[in-house]
Amino acid sequence: MLVSLTIKNIKKMRSTPRLVLCVLLMFLCHSVNGQWLKMIESSDNLYKDAKREIDLKHYQKAINLCNKAKDISPHNLDIHLLLGRAFALDGKLDSARLELNYVIDKNPKYRDAYIYLVNLESVACNYLQALEYADMGLKYFPNDRDLLLKKLDIYLKENDYMEANKLADYLYERFATDAYIRSVYLDFKLTLARQYSHRGYIEISKRAYESVLEQDPMNKEALQAIFALDVRSGNYESSLAYTNRALQATPNSYEFLMKKISILDAMSRYVEAIEVVEKLNKLYPNNADVRKLNIYIRMEAGRFYMNTDPYLQFEAVLDKDPGNTDALNYVINLAYSRGLLVDALSWINVGLKRNPSDMGLLKKKMGVLESMKNYAPAAIIAERVYKEDPTQAAKDNFIELELQAAKVEMNDMEFDTAVQSLKIVLFYDHSNITGINYMVSCYMQEKRYDDALRTIDDALQYRPDDEQLLFKKAGILEASQHYADAAAISGSLLQKHPENRQYLVSLVEQSLAAGRQSMQYDDYYNTIKILKTVLDKQPDNVDALNYMINIQTQLKQYNTALLYVDQALQYYPESTDFVFKKSVVYAEAKKFQLAYAISGQLYTNYPYNVRFKGAYVDQLIGSGKQYLDNNNTDSALIEFYKALEVSPADTLPLYYTINLLIQTKQYDTALVFINKGRSYYPMNPYFLQKRATIYENQKKWLDAWHSEDTLLKMNPFDQKVNDLDQYLYSNTLKNQIGLYYLHALLMDSTGNRQVSGIATIQYTRLFDNHSSITGGLNYAGRYTGSGFQFFSYANLIHNKKWYSYLEADYSPTDNIFPDWLLGYSLFHSFNHGWSGELGIRYMLVEIYDDAQYFTPVIGVSKEKNDFYMSLRVQPIFANYIAIPDKRYLSATFSTRYYLRENRTEFFTALVGYGNSPDDISRDFSLVRLNAYNTVSLGAGYQRRIFYRTTFLINLTWYNLQAATNDFQNEYDVYVGLIRSF
Repeated sequence: MLVSLTIKNIKKMRSTPRLVLCVLLMFLCHSVNGQWLKMIESSDNLYKDAKREIDLKHYQKAINLCNKAKDISPHNLDIHLLLGRAFALDGKLDSARLELNYVIDKNPKYRDAYIYLVNLESVACNYLQALEYADMGLKYFPNDRDLLLKKLDIYLKENDYMEANKLADYLYERFATDAYIRSVYLDFKLTLARQYSHRGYIEISKRAYESVLEQDPMNKEALQAIFALDVRSGNYESSLAYTNRALQATPNSYEFLMKKISILDAMSRYVEAIEVVEKLNKLYPNNADVRKLNIYIRMEAGRFYMNTDPYLQFEAVLDKDPGNTDALNYVINLAYSRGLLVDALSWINVGLKRNPSDMGLLKKKMGVLESMKNYAPAAIIAERVYKEDPTQAAKDNFIELELQAAKVEMNDMEFDTAVQSLKIVLFYDHSNITGINYMVSCYMQEKRYDDALRTIDDALQYRPDDEQLLFKKAGILEASQHYADAAAISGSLLQKHPENRQYLVSLVEQSLAAGRQSMQYDDYYNTIKILKTVLDKQPDNVDALNYMINIQTQLKQYNTALLYVDQALQYYPESTDFVFKKSVVYAEAKKFQLAYAISGQLYTNYPYNVRFKGAYVDQLIGSGKQYLDNNNTDSALIEFYKALEVSPADTLPLYYTINLLIQTKQYDTALVFINKGRSYYPMNPYFLQKRATIYENQKKWLDAWHSEDTLLKMNPFDQKVNDLDQYLYSNTLKNQIGLYYLHALLMDSTGNRQVSGIATIQYTRLFDNHSSITGGLNYAGRYTGSGFQFFSYANLIHNKKWYSYLEADYSPTDNIFPDWLLGYSLFHSFNHGWSGELGIRYMLVEIYDDAQYFTPVIGVSKEKNDFYMSLRVQPIFANYIAIPDKRYLSATFSTRYYLRENRTEFFTALVGYGNSPDDISRDFSLVRLNAYNTVSLGAGYQRRIFYRTTFLINLTWYNLQAATNDFQNEYDVYVGLIRSF
């Protein structure tokens, strides 16, 4: 209901729209604050910020950012993974386990989750649990480098050197070209060697050090350790050989030269010891220890050699007679026996210059080169020897030297050179298994899978039933992602040897990989066929049973999977793994009650097992969600309560419980759980948000705003939080001031134009139960004059169903407004969005001899989704001198379309017939009011801005019939601005 305030004359009224527009702009500018500059954060930005905080070691900040990102994108597993990592780094291991287990539960193929879980349990010294997670990850990512390394680390921490040694050898064989793996392998072998040396196992320790030297010939620690071990065991020849090897790389090493002297001294080989001492004298002329050692060695040599050294005698013969074959052979043999391999090789070359075809010298040279581990030139000589004397022994020696040369070249990662050596081997011996294996390894290191397969196929022509070659071929096919072909070979091998677990594991992995690759199930069914064959022969085969259960579960053949679980339990009734699998199968089949009956018992028996506890809680939650889908909220709540008894700090059942309690309007109970959640997670915004929601639903606006304002302080840049904070705060405000202006243009049939205007100012007081009282002033300027009207009205809320509207208006100005207008309406809300209105209006106009109008009001409205429709009918009973007992009808149909859920923005449209005493927009003449037959059409728009300022505009057209052939048109523009404070 409008009451107008107008200017005193029409000319002045024409400037009123400008004034009102200026006031409107002032209110809008006051409302528009720094919110325009606030950025809306996305979950991706929060995720990046959290990663940056982790890098800065600000783990609690990272946790807060992840929680915010999780609320925005609750199904983003990357966020859950990062949150788990942040919890782990902050020392909150239980929270980290929950998040990381949630990730692998939702996506069992999320590799990083397994790595973080292994790290977490390893740091907590839960080595068995860490190994379990590592094996779970390897099931989906077989031969994963990082998971295998984690597993190796756990074995070392447990001092399980036997398993660690197997795994280290496997890692190096599979990743021989990986520099990091190579360093890990060497470090492990050194560690292993130290442990065995410390325990007194000299030979085992020495083999471990020798395996290091095979990959790193100049490893200082290994060389020194082998020297010490050989000295302890009295094996001076071996110790001297390793010392000479070290001196080949560092010929001037003081340390190794001193060691060599001590070894030669122990072996009484003083001639060589003196040569080393003289070298030391040249290198370190001022070293007192070297001077003392020189004297000591010479004294010992003098005591030992009472006669002339035969080596020197034969050298003297050769100086005088270089062609003396016997002397040459003696010198070569003596040099070789004394370990003077370079000297021996030099004398052999002297002999070969004189007689290049001497087979004896060639064989001696071949032997010396082999002793010096110069296998490539030794193999060249061996090939020549074989061609000269094609015996089987010569051939075997030649092939062995080529293989040794290829092995050295492979260790030096010179694969192309190694391939050339191996081609020579296979040329002379097509079926040489060592050469074939080396050749395949070279090709595999270079990822030349076609060449590797060709090598295997060539070998299979000569060894068609060789299982090792066939299995290696399957491995090559698997590496080149030809999984189906690989599985076919592994399947045929398994059929011949169903007891071979290695064939079984390869077949299953390759078949599953083939199935994933082709996105079809054909390979799965082939795998099932093979597994059935295995189980027919070995019904208690653990691996086959596990694979069968997993595959049937993945194919959603849950009944079949349960049959195999029961079969497994027949053979392993005490196995918690198979009992747990039964629970998992039931859960996958959505039979959550059966699932958690099993997992709950497991949790009772093993309360510290994280896996059993997590499954029990997840299955209770799944059961609760299932009840929710069936609209069984009471049973759902019971399930969520059970989950919270087991894991009171678990956010997932907390969230479900709180949401369900709010949905069923059990607000007090919901607040209890919200307070618990706040105590566990004081920085989690979810609980504050839900508390604000409850208070909002209860219309406790001040409490709701306090909760949201606390949340805003925690998240000052969150646009959604800020928006809701503003909304709730606006509902705590009890005062409103409104400014309105109506501009009306009336045109009669002759084209005459008449302009009227009404300005309004009003004040409204709001109460907690949403009742309100409004009072104000209308000022009108019409062509008949100007005047004002005082008005007041109230909306009184009685209860949820009943409310009233009262109105009382008074104007002391004649012929501008009615003298009195009184009204009352009673409203009632029905189900399904219906409401009804019954009321009455009384109007008195004294200028027309106390003309009186009595108007009953009948209304009905319906709200559905975003639409609101209303129909009001007013039968009017008029009584005054000109036309006594006049009766006529007024009816209006209006509709709204809401653009926002909170009903703060909408479009409106209306159509009406007749004139109502409530409508003061047109030229106020009661006589003409009775006479007119009026048709009206209108449209409008209203929006609340920043929850405190409301703007509205309405446009209406009236067609008025003044006489039989006299029609007039009126055009209204109505604008308003309301401000809460």
